[in-house]
Amino acid sequence: MAKRLWILACAAALLLLCVLPVSAEQAAVGDYYIYTENGKPLNVRSQPNGSIVGTLKSGVKVQVDAMVNDSWAMISFQYDNGIGGLGFWPAYVNRRFLTAEDPALITEGAAEEESSGDPMAEINAEFAAAVAVEPYRVMIRPARVSSWVNLRWIPSATGMVIAEYKANDKLTVLMEMKNYLMVQDPVTGSVGYIEKRFAVR
Repeated sequence: MAKRLWILACAAALLLLCVLPVSAEQAAVGDYYIYTENGKPLNVRSQPNGSIVGTLKSGVKVQVDAMVNDSWAMISFQYDNGIGGLGFWPAYVNRRFLTAEDPALITEGAAEEESSGDPMAEINAEFAAAVAVEPYRVMIRPARVSSWVNLRWIPSATGMVIAEYKANDKLTVLMEMKNYLMVQDPVTGSVGYIEKRFAVR
């Protein structure tokens, strides 16, 4: 009986993958971390805005299989398959609670890392490492969900702030540097620099 249920579960998963629309953001797959500002577990759902099928602790690494839209990501959710092993089932989590950086390394309460050396040397190092890229979109992921990320005039924490962006705001990347990205706001046209670690492709 358990084996039959396992086969049915696999068949249902394959069917779901076949009918799921392909998103332009599916390139942004890979390992991410769950990060909730209050440290509480994150609900995992059967579909976007669907029923809750489980939870994941803040700080847990997950495999993202597809970015379904601006709000939801499909992950491989681990569960007990009922026959003495573990299986993986497609499930969904809210994208704003995903971060590419290990939350254990995030400085609490800080939207940016403070400069720790000679500002001019750091700026020169950023420009020396600059590489022009085919423009692509990124979503802002602050250190805390309720925090923000500064768009600066130069690639340095000492640079003048041009604008502030909240979680899930979108910017267009024009150039990649060592620790910063040169970006453009598609709405205002403003161009400046943000830290790489607070942007998710």
